[in-house]
Amino acid sequence: MAYVKEFKEECINLLNSGVNSVLVSKQMGVSRPTILKWAKEAKKYETSIENAIKSLQAKIELLIQKNDITPQETALMADLIIALNRLTGENKKKKTIYVKPPISLDKAAQNLRERILKEGELFEYQKEFFRSDAQFRIVLKSRQIGFSYVAAADALVGGVGGRNQLFLSASEEQAQILMNYLKLWASKFGIALAKESQTEITLENGAIIKALAHNFRTVQGFTGDIWMDEFAWYPNPKRIWHAFVPSIGAIKGRLTILSTPFEEKSLFHELFSDELKYRMFERFRVDIYRAMDDGLNFDLETMRALFDADTWASAYECVFIDDESSLLSISLIKSCIDERAGYFTPSSSTPLFCGYDIGRVHDRSTLAAIESNGDSYVLAMMEVFNKASFKEQENILTAHLKSYPLATLEMDKTGIGLNLTETMHAKFKSRITGVYFTAPIKEELALNLKKLFEDKKISIPNDSRLIADLHAIKRTAGGKNFKYDAKRDEHGHADRFWALALACHKVGAVVKRKRGGAIIL
Repeated sequence: MAYVKEFKEECINLLNSGVNSVLVSKQMGVSRPTILKWAKEAKKYETSIENAIKSLQAKIELLIQKNDITPQETALMADLIIALNRLTGENKKKKTIYVKPPISLDKAAQNLRERILKEGELFEYQKEFFRSDAQFRIVLKSRQIGFSYVAAADALVGGVGGRNQLFLSASEEQAQILMNYLKLWASKFGIALAKESQTEITLENGAIIKALAHNFRTVQGFTGDIWMDEFAWYPNPKRIWHAFVPSIGAIKGRLTILSTPFEEKSLFHELFSDELKYRMFERFRVDIYRAMDDGLNFDLETMRALFDADTWASAYECVFIDDESSLLSISLIKSCIDERAGYFTPSSSTPLFCGYDIGRVHDRSTLAAIESNGDSYVLAMMEVFNKASFKEQENILTAHLKSYPLATLEMDKTGIGLNLTETMHAKFKSRITGVYFTAPIKEELALNLKKLFEDKKISIPNDSRLIADLHAIKRTAGGKNFKYDAKRDEHGHADRFWALALACHKVGAVVKRKRGGAIIL
């Protein structure tokens, strides 16, 4: 189809004014690659700002006049208004210049920054963030583009400049990754460490850099720069927010928030999207396409084939999640997260209810174990084994059941799981139960787990991959009953969900099948 010049200009101006390229594509009915191609060719002709303004005003007016506007249309209207304000300059009088850090970088810190920019082999989008002097920064980013890596470098520069640094991460695992990056940068550029541990390093100038799993108590009393890593995935972000904002204001520290998108109507979504209320923030948005344009080596087609459209848009295109079709809503999952808890090793005399979802090549094998806590249950263990041979899996399960003689295990015996289930049953008799993953059984498992969450009878740690797997299960209509399944991604096929559902099969809520479906008593 041939497009007139004015139409192309309108699309380009929408893109240049900050409207998400996915949103422009949907609104204008043109494929995203085509719009991006036009943007690259935009230097060939003058673009019409007036044309884009008129189009934006018309689209906003149509949405305003609707009587039953949906949440998606409300979010769209907010994006269009922000874009209109950018084009017309209506916000210029209201916006402030980004606040600069109160402590200028000394010569040593300046030199380190220049060396990292020159020798650190950073991509341009990383350098753009690294050069920023704003006191308040917020980053909406794709997965797997190296923002934790460059953030660690920036924190090291701040530490060399004499300011304490605190990273709050969504999990202990992510905190450890950040600490490893910090030590890597220090080693690479010859920054001596006076002290170091798994969670903290002290520089020779006395500055302390910490990387910890998020906790509002950690923030209180801290003096220095604060980094909120994967903020959208915190189970209670508002509590953290109210804990650290007073300390930032009191000591004039620096605040950086980084995250991949998660749910709409969240605090992170509000902080990033509401440019009037939170006008003190300098904003960075880097999706996978921008990263690839700047030189990131990423197998786009192979990775995109692993995802359904919604999950891909969230993981790599910086689009926030609408969770209406998920079996477990984000708010329901978060309501059962224990912020103070992590995975742990129970004593050998502890009775455990265990579930094992088997995989071999494409999916992971996953072992979940829950411990009874009166009339509720705690997720103690969640172990994932990637491409383990059947013999290795047999040895792992054997060792686990010998270590916990009071544990029982429900196993997926569908397809490739049949032989392993029979082998384990021969060894441990009645302690092993095999489960065929038929549609009615999957419904029974899924609804049983959902009821445990609804009744707040299960608590889980703040594990972002577990949360993603729990949220990934979609409820769709089938021929005779509902189907419960998830698209495969680079971390598996919602394996953690099914392992946990198997572990919880015979505890808590009671589910019975009726006429091919399931009901909860």
